Amino acid sequence: MKLFSKTEMQSLESEGVHAGVSLWEMMAGAGAQLARAAIDKWGQPKGPAVVLCGKGNNGGDGFVCARELAELGAECAVLLLHGGPNTDLAAAAFARLPPSVRVLSPGAEAEAALMGAWLVVDCLFGFGFRGELDRISTGYLRLVNSLPCHRIAADLPSGAECDTGRVSPGTLRAELTIAFTGAKPAHESYPAKEYCGQVRICPVGIPPELVSKAGTSGEVTGSEHLRALLRPLDVQAHKGSQGRLLMVCGSWGMAGACVMAARAALRCGVGLLDIVCEERVYPLLAGAVPEAVFTVLDGPDRLFGSLKAANACVLGCGLGNGQESLIRQVLGCCPVPLVIDADGLNFCARTGFDLSALPVPHVITPHPGEAARLLSRSVAEIQAGRIPAALELAKLSDGPALLKGAATVTARPDGRFAINPTGNPGMAKGGSGDVLAGMIGAFLSQGAEPFEAARGAAYLHGLAGDRCRDRLSARGMLPTDLSSELLEIFKDFERD
Repeated sequence: MKLFSKTEMQSLESEGVHAGVSLWEMMAGAGAQLARAAIDKWGQPKGPAVVLCGKGNNGGDGFVCARELAELGAECAVLLLHGGPNTDLAAAAFARLPPSVRVLSPGAEAEAALMGAWLVVDCLFGFGFRGELDRISTGYLRLVNSLPCHRIAADLPSGAECDTGRVSPGTLRAELTIAFTGAKPAHESYPAKEYCGQVRICPVGIPPELVSKAGTSGEVTGSEHLRALLRPLDVQAHKGSQGRLLMVCGSWGMAGACVMAARAALRCGVGLLDIVCEERVYPLLAGAVPEAVFTVLDGPDRLFGSLKAANACVLGCGLGNGQESLIRQVLGCCPVPLVIDADGLNFCARTGFDLSALPVPHVITPHPGEAARLLSRSVAEIQAGRIPAALELAKLSDGPALLKGAATVTARPDGRFAINPTGNPGMAKGGSGDVLAGMIGAFLSQGAEPFEAARGAAYLHGLAGDRCRDRLSARGMLPTDLSSELLEIFKDFERD
């Protein structure tokens, strides 16, 4: 599914105008869709409706909505928080309000109307909002959030930024958001996603063929992207043709991270798995992953030989802070596509290693804490704007960056990104990221392009998590359950 940024949606609207659809028709369509959506969801009006209207065309959508609600029999008022309309289109829509619709300004009468409302429609800002809400908007939106009324937002809840997913204090918490023409990045990325409630995409008159062919920098990963990774196996396949993956993972006290990554990679079809480890860790890993071969470190030549023989490498899961020399060697001479996770990323943040200087394709997979260290930010700053953080990480590394967390974002250095729709809070346990790193490494070793390997693995990882939740419960599921769930997912794909 495409995600339209502010400029991409404005460009699409311009194309619609050139195709013969006026902006007035789009406004009329948007307002009508709002009113219909409210009635579809909550039934015929059971009390007064208040429409919060801004000064721009988003307010014009609200005036149309108010007129439609009034025609359906609702007692309706519009609240002009910032004064009258300041665009010709919005002014024209305002002039068509029927006499039965009350026009309110901020004050005691407006507050009383809101407190008695059955429905509040938010048409303050839409997808053009950026930054912080003004004092008046913040106060009234907080009041609305505290009331037992139904809340519907036009395009985006006021206070949410379209392109970044950031939210301002006081942002409206909608039950239903009507996305005009197409979804926006904020509909799918936290924290804004939490404020949108249910999102429904509604057309407003732009020809479907224009929407279909429009280019966007963002999209939501779907099952079709995973299917592209899961190519049918060749009837003459052998272990050498299914990818050879090297894992430089695990250490004394953290061998489990390597085990989880290894099992996930094997479940994703790796033909040969080679694990680099210390001699004292070898017995632990050999018993847990009998399918693997091992490069037991007793000199640099063995590591170099294993790197040259591999098709891809995973670096970092459970390595700890005492393996700087090993990490330097891998980063300095790895000749194959590389997944850098966990302690590999911590090394880069600690030492200032220039990820963009790596001569091979690579994917970085930070969680918010690792991302904060790489970008010299706080975790709160990362989480407040996950899309821009992922894009900045991709530019920093000059390669795909996968920012883990709810609605994982995978970004490219050129500004394109994908948001993952699968996964659940039951996956918020140590080890889930190791499983994901192993899966990405498996797809890389089988020849997948790094961005596609990362976004497809994230989708598959979350899908396995959702099935584990359904089978075992979110609270009780474990990262070690994820790999076994892959079996049923692959069986379903093979049946289709």
